[in-house]
Amino acid sequence: MLVPEKILIIAGVLNLAYGCLFGFPYAFARMKAEFPSRYLQASHIGPLMQGTMLLALVVAFRYANLTEGIAYFAAYLLSGSSLFLALKDTVNWLQSVKDEFQEKPIAGRLLGTIGVTANIIGIAIIVIGVLLT
Repeated sequence: MLVPEKILIIAGVLNLAYGCLFGFPYAFARMKAEFPSRYLQASHIGPLMQGTMLLALVVAFRYANLTEGIAYFAAYLLSGSSLFLALKDTVNWLQSVKDEFQEKPIAGRLLGTIGVTANIIGIAIIVIGVLLT
C-alpha cells in the first residue's frame, strides 16, 4: 500500500469518527427540537459522507495514472478539504449561524472556501489520473 492511500484511509477513518462523535450532540438536540441546527446536522452527516468518499478514493488512487508526488498532493488536498468542511459546519453551529449564504460568517466562509477549493483541485487530479489510465 502506498503512502497516499494510507493518508486517505487515515483521513477517512478520522472523518467517520468525527461524524459519529457529532451524532451524540445531534441526538440530544433532536430530543429538544424537531429541527435542530442544520450545521449541527451537517457536522454529523458531512464527515460520514466525506469519510466514505475518502475510503472509496483509495480504489481510484490505485487505478489512476499519477506520479507519487501528484498522488501525495491530491491525497493531502482531499484529506484537508474534508477537515476544513467539517470545521466550517462545526464553527457555523457553534456561532448559531442559521444560513451561511445569507449571514456570510467570516470563519465559516474562510474554512468553506479553503475546503471547497482543495476538494475541487484534488478531485480534478484524480479524475485526470483515472482518465489517463
